[in-house]
Amino acid sequence: MKLAVAIPMKPLARAKARLRPSLDDAPRQKLAADMLRHVLTAVATSCVAETCGVVSADPAALALAAELGCEAIVESAPAGYNQAAIRASSWAQARRCDALLILPADLPLLTPGDIRAMARLAESHRKTMVIAPDAREAGTNALLLRPPHILNPAFGPGSFSRHLRLARIARISTLIYHSATIAQDIDWPEDFHQFKRGHS
Repeated sequence: MKLAVAIPMKPLARAKARLRPSLDDAPRQKLAADMLRHVLTAVATSCVAETCGVVSADPAALALAAELGCEAIVESAPAGYNQAAIRASSWAQARRCDALLILPADLPLLTPGDIRAMARLAESHRKTMVIAPDAREAGTNALLLRPPHILNPAFGPGSFSRHLRLARIARISTLIYHSATIAQDIDWPEDFHQFKRGHS
């Protein structure tokens, strides 16, 4: 299986806007950049990705991707997460990859083992979706599609159940990957405070 990994990324100046009550702009942007660096490093260390790309309109995020050996998938303007995911699907197909793993940039505990485990789950299925929920089992914190165009991504509030429903309608074999390290994202101030308490 040839796996592509894509990380959609907002401009750093706009990333993690919900954390503004807890973080000023400079540390908030640094947190976003540090988490992106962590995700890209985990992908590289996993050694299972044929190629890795960051989808963004932000030169700083794309420069960080290039610094860490990932491709820059350039957006002319920020178009939203789902449009970025669709762009990633086209990119993966152009690279002749038969599977695509879409990862958010805000997974500070993501491990290379998580990426390897999701890839392993997809190995024996030619048509499948492997999905990892967030801690609330509301959002989608990792989505592996084999092949990359098998499903139109539907990220956003309630996306975990929405992806499951869309896969069921399309009769796509679905595997759920539960992982405490993938489940921890940083969307809200309480997420940030919980993360800081556990890693202070």
